[in-house]
Amino acid sequence: MAAYAHRQGQWVETSLFEAALVQTYWQSAIALATGVAPRAMGSAHPLNAPYQAFEASDGWIVVGGANQKNWLRMLDALNATELAGDPRFISGADRMAHLQELETELGKRFRIKPAKYWLSALEDKGVPCGPVHDMLQALADAQTLAREMVVEVDHSALGPVKTLGLPVKFSATPGKVLTGAPLYGEHTRQVLHECGFDDQQIDCFEKEGAIVTSMPRHACERWPDAVTP
Repeated sequence: MAAYAHRQGQWVETSLFEAALVQTYWQSAIALATGVAPRAMGSAHPLNAPYQAFEASDGWIVVGGANQKNWLRMLDALNATELAGDPRFISGADRMAHLQELETELGKRFRIKPAKYWLSALEDKGVPCGPVHDMLQALADAQTLAREMVVEVDHSALGPVKTLGLPVKFSATPGKVLTGAPLYGEHTRQVLHECGFDDQQIDCFEKEGAIVTSMPRHACERWPDAVTP
């Protein structure tokens, strides 16, 4: 978009390496400022506490009790208001300095009751929280389905299959995932036909090992213009 706004053609280049590195913004900032490499913290936030996953009696939840207001609200939901006066946990800096002790104190309380109970209690107090889903639970979540992030498409060899939908929604030109992942060489003939090559030429390419074609008969019936019978 920046190149488009500049109104001048130019190459836009990036890589998975750079994309991954820029996602370490917290850890990189700490390392560059202190000269110390951050260590593994599990699900905990590097600058705020408590802001992490906790184990309930039947699963895991994530709780964001990072600022002072949410910290006190969280203690209220936990019925653990005595921790508000604990000198180890008075301020955010204190809680970060005693993170392991904080995790122990909160963890033993969260493990008493199920996730559904804690999520309801925390939400009632206005504390940010949410369940930790496994992949099947995440894919079956109501929001996942409402956003059409799981769709059923026709695969040329497997028949109907479920796959991920499009994560970007366009109001004027909406898109959809229409087919399953192609087999190796499945669309070679179709693409070469669209480029002006006939079947005889394509057969020669394949014989010489320049291309691979692999299109099941029922897939050919779906694209009658792509292959000459």
